[in-house]
Amino acid sequence: MIFSRPPATPPVPTDTTGRADLLAAERSARDAAARAQRRLEILVRAGEALSRSLDPDETLRTIGRAIVPEIGDWCRIDLLDDDGVLQRRLAHHMNPQRAREALDMTLRLRAKATTAGSMASVVRTREPAHGHFAENEDDPDLHKFTRAFAMGAYCIVPLVARGRIIGAMAVIQAESGRDLGSGDRTLVLELAHRAALALDNAQLYSAAESANRTKDEFLAMLGHELRNPLAPIATALELMARRDPNAHAEERRIIGRQVTHLSRLIDDLLDVSRITRGKIQLLREPVDMKAVVANAVEVTRQVFAKHQHPLDLVLAGEPAFVLGDPVRLTQVLCNLLTNAAKFTPAEGRVTLTLAREGSNVVLSVEDTGTGIEKELLPHVFDLFVQGRQAIDRHVGGLGLGLAIVRTMVTMHGGEVVATSDGPGKGARFTVRLPACDETPAADDSQPPVTAAPGPVERILIVDDNVDAAQTLAELLRTLGYAAHCAHHAHDVVDALRAFPAEVALLDIGLPDVDGYELARRLRAEAPWSSLHLIALTGYGSDSDRERALQAGFDEHLVKPVKLEDLLAAITRVSSRASP
Repeated sequence: MIFSRPPATPPVPTDTTGRADLLAAERSARDAAARAQRRLEILVRAGEALSRSLDPDETLRTIGRAIVPEIGDWCRIDLLDDDGVLQRRLAHHMNPQRAREALDMTLRLRAKATTAGSMASVVRTREPAHGHFAENEDDPDLHKFTRAFAMGAYCIVPLVARGRIIGAMAVIQAESGRDLGSGDRTLVLELAHRAALALDNAQLYSAAESANRTKDEFLAMLGHELRNPLAPIATALELMARRDPNAHAEERRIIGRQVTHLSRLIDDLLDVSRITRGKIQLLREPVDMKAVVANAVEVTRQVFAKHQHPLDLVLAGEPAFVLGDPVRLTQVLCNLLTNAAKFTPAEGRVTLTLAREGSNVVLSVEDTGTGIEKELLPHVFDLFVQGRQAIDRHVGGLGLGLAIVRTMVTMHGGEVVATSDGPGKGARFTVRLPACDETPAADDSQPPVTAAPGPVERILIVDDNVDAAQTLAELLRTLGYAAHCAHHAHDVVDALRAFPAEVALLDIGLPDVDGYELARRLRAEAPWSSLHLIALTGYGSDSDRERALQAGFDEHLVKPVKLEDLLAAITRVSSRASP
């Protein structure tokens, strides 16, 4: 029988030296493990802190707090600006006063780009550097700075994000007298990697926010500038119709259609801006979708004027109520009908169907038009997406209407789907909305005002667009009002003395003093504090309306305003007590 020999056990050292070596090795291993754990904890804490903010300045402060005093006594960060010039951004120390003194000194002193131990040198070479400042006395500015704060060991690393260098970060020891060993330098490199990504994300976010603000300001300005010339055109058309309803009727209809089209494009642009900023609010109430259909058909009647066949309507016999915003729902259906009319030839047909299916109200707009390509179908509701058009772009549009449809339907808790069998085979857009069993309250609204009411006789119009002011004044005179124009804010007081108006229609974008300030000044003057003020402006966002009301306006109307809306506003303010 063969027995296996047991494995040999290592001899236990009996001498004191051997035991000491083992204990030292064990302590060294424990210390190394503790240092590794500490580095991991620092990286985790830094990563969590850096993920909490996208503000560039707060990100810089977070990096400084992650390094000081855990790793170094100082943290310096310099970043490249848009012109590639290194700018001092952070000097962090536990003593805020010392940190301010150091940052101030770095703004006055600048080390050479060839000096070892300088931020500029690390940015230039894209290589980390470490050492002691006492070894670098050839650069006067660097020597003066490091001596002022008793700086010793340093580790400077480049900040690289998306393959490009954005600056440099320095970890410096001073009053603690510590060194920066290889483990510390490895940790600094890891932190620099995280810091670079965080700073790059913060800069990108800041740039995106700035671009978004610029875009919103541009759209507001664009809406104002485009609405201003539309206002006198629309007013002149109304004036011509009242003077002689039969004169140039067809030409006036053409101009009126184009004004309506331009106004709609402007509204779509501004709606997209509000949608992307989450500024759209729904005014929900029980809505009869048959009334929505009737309104949309009336609004889009001119769109179908050139079609050989009228719009086919298939309406449900049972009630079709939803809980929603009637204005926005009408906008949804108008966009779908306009889209169908644009892409359906004159001999084609468009069918609008309204039905109740279980717990849903279903609207569908089906056409026999150009259809939708298979590749485009999943993207038809995306912003600025359009099908192929001829070079003359005879169907026009900005690619916004369907994006607005999807947003509005989704906000109502519904869904919209597009289907098509391909080019030349038409398309079908189906909207499903949750049905509502409530019925709308009785409509107590008054019919449109068409003649001058008694309480108001004199109206002052203040607008630097002379055509807009004069055509509106002439239109109001045909309705029995006395109207007077002023084109600058500094002319208003003299105008009111000569023409004591009860209502003033003020433009906001006046050249000398804007309409907001003019309203505040009039409210502050005793003779004019009781004057009723209506803002009539091209600035039409929700914030513009709120700002107008805060400035003292009684009403806010957006150009080009419908005559019945203007007269209704005049009636409303005249029925109120003086401010």
